[in-house]
Amino acid sequence: MKIQVEFLGLPKLKELIGQKTVIDLTSETIADLVSDIVNKHGQEARQALLDNKGKLNSAIQVMINNQGFVRRDDFAKRYLNDNDNVKFLLVTGGG
Repeated sequence: MKIQVEFLGLPKLKELIGQKTVIDLTSETIADLVSDIVNKHGQEARQALLDNKGKLNSAIQVMINNQGFVRRDDFAKRYLNDNDNVKFLLVTGGG
């Protein structure tokens, strides 16, 4: 299945993979997609995406088809479909 992936506010991933790319995913969930990206692009992708515990960095949110952020508890349960658009966004705050 082909998944359109976009990295917003993540310059290291943009440099490694491109801001927008299509990934041919053999597995099915968001968690699988993150693992696939890390496995294909190595340590630099791991450092850009994951925290010390191997979970998606808490500053990164995931959105599918512009339908709002996916809860982290749902990453392993949220199945992707062919041609879904998945955005990884660096969320920053300030005050």
